[in-house]
Amino acid sequence: MSPDPPFADPVEDRRLLLGNEAIAQGLYEEGCRVAAGYPGTPSTEILEALTAYRAADLHLEWSVNEKVAMEVACAASYSGLRTAVVMKQVGLNVALDPLMSLAYTGVEGGMLVIVADDPGPHSSQTEQDTRLIALASGIPVLDPITPEEALEMIRTGFGISEKHGIPVIVRPLLRVCHSRAPIRAIGERVPGSQPRFEKDVNRWAATPKHRLTLHQHLIDKLKDIKGDDDLLETYRFLCGREGSSEIAIVASGVPAAYAYDYIQDRGLQNSVPLLAVGAQHPLNVDRITDLLGERKKILVLEEPGPFMEIMLAGDLLVDGRHSGSVPSAGEMTPDTVAGALEKALGLGGGEIRIEAGVGSDDQDAQPEVTTMPPVSETPPVLCAGCSHRSSFWALKKAIPGGIFTGDIGCYTLGRSLGAVDTVLCMGASVSQAAGFYWAFNQSDAKSPPIAAVIGDSTFYHSGIPGLINAVQHGAAFVLLILDNGTTAMTGGQPTPGSGKLADGGQGNIVPLEGVVRGCGVEELWVADPQESENFTDVLRLAADSCYQGRMAVVISRSPCVLDLRDRQGPVPEIDQELCDECRLCTDSFGCPALVLDAEGVRIIEDQCPGCGVCVTVCPRSAISVGDPVE
Repeated sequence: MSPDPPFADPVEDRRLLLGNEAIAQGLYEEGCRVAAGYPGTPSTEILEALTAYRAADLHLEWSVNEKVAMEVACAASYSGLRTAVVMKQVGLNVALDPLMSLAYTGVEGGMLVIVADDPGPHSSQTEQDTRLIALASGIPVLDPITPEEALEMIRTGFGISEKHGIPVIVRPLLRVCHSRAPIRAIGERVPGSQPRFEKDVNRWAATPKHRLTLHQHLIDKLKDIKGDDDLLETYRFLCGREGSSEIAIVASGVPAAYAYDYIQDRGLQNSVPLLAVGAQHPLNVDRITDLLGERKKILVLEEPGPFMEIMLAGDLLVDGRHSGSVPSAGEMTPDTVAGALEKALGLGGGEIRIEAGVGSDDQDAQPEVTTMPPVSETPPVLCAGCSHRSSFWALKKAIPGGIFTGDIGCYTLGRSLGAVDTVLCMGASVSQAAGFYWAFNQSDAKSPPIAAVIGDSTFYHSGIPGLINAVQHGAAFVLLILDNGTTAMTGGQPTPGSGKLADGGQGNIVPLEGVVRGCGVEELWVADPQESENFTDVLRLAADSCYQGRMAVVISRSPCVLDLRDRQGPVPEIDQELCDECRLCTDSFGCPALVLDAEGVRIIEDQCPGCGVCVTVCPRSAISVGDPVE
């Protein structure tokens, strides 16, 4: 089934798509039959775009976490179907257990593990390099340079996976995922085979003894894959193959595109060889050295880590992130690449220059690469009217001086409200709260009150095991679950609590209260944080339970403000005579609809959703709905 409009573009039958949307097109065309994932920037749009194809023979799901998604996709692959699992780089940490074992068991139908790395990082805890996990696990990796190449690598990846019986990682970097390019017309969908699972306990359920045999099979597979013609085709010169420069550039992913643009702009395309390497693991070092010929000096441009640089070090003189010729951390921007190339090629400050193809020796004739001045960043804040802000405000009032362990989601922004003290990884808030409890419990030191804050989606994802563990061992703290009914930070994907499916259909609801009760929690409250005073009282009751040695859970239930189509209530008014500009509402409460300027404190009406919580915040009763509060 072809996708519905508005995909179609009448101009040369090409569509301007995100790299993630191009990857989705590739999955559709190549007959992917099962696709699962967990939302996480920069990968989220892949699965969302795939839902638009509405293929009857394609099962799509937002799984509860990446480990579950990996296991769903691999079982379908065992049955001979083409499958894909989609996540960001830190999500691969969650899925690492099944991935490591999958390298041994192998697959039947082609299986792609699409992992979007986030150099920078822009929306992640770490800059980690998925290629290093591939090296440890023995999984092949493909690195696309552009959205167009990302689409085509889906075909290559499925082919390698099926030919060698192994999952293949496709690793689009942030700028590939979120840049747009004109993408060719949608091709015919490859027909899928009927599922058929052949039992083989020595493979699918191998004991440690048989795992040793499977490991040797994996080693043999990687040797074959290294010389596979389809992968060798991904080693190609973008320019300058016969160039005179003694220095060659070896690059992958987005840095290869930036290097190509720089070389073209400087007129060096005929002299400086730029070799792009698409197949990152297993890296065919012999292929690279053969292509480079007599050149012994190499500048490696890659991100986020020095993967190829370390692999190529030996007989060659290699520079890159590891040697310090390129900054060792951070995203490779066009300016970063330009600076590294100028230094390596001697193009800056009147140093020795490599002859450009245009034959100019005039330094002034070389275009300058300018660096943009730093941009002053405004710290991110919760949306105006966000119920999380109300939850944090009540938490600080109910449990003053507490230790507040936080988690990954919109509510991480509670740190600017002084209500989040730790953020480690998804689900860690629950386990860390237990850790703090036991740290103080075993000493004579007075224990501060402890509260963990986690979102509903993150709780389903990886908070449940931590809660079970805390209850089993008798930890006592407040667990505040912020239930807005959606995975808000990544675009509003559904949670098990909503029962909605990836394609918008309705599945079965998994009630949050039932899950909490099932973990052994007896002290449970559900309340609306927008009813500020009542919610604060509920948190005090929960804290009292903890002081008596009982685990307490409060579900803060209020819909995401972005899902509310109508204003919740009238816009409050500010009595300027009562307001003393204490800045409590603008700074401490931090609602972006409240501002302080030359006119005093005022409310930006088109930003205010009318939640009315600010009325209870003002210590001077200067904010009211209707007539000022006396």
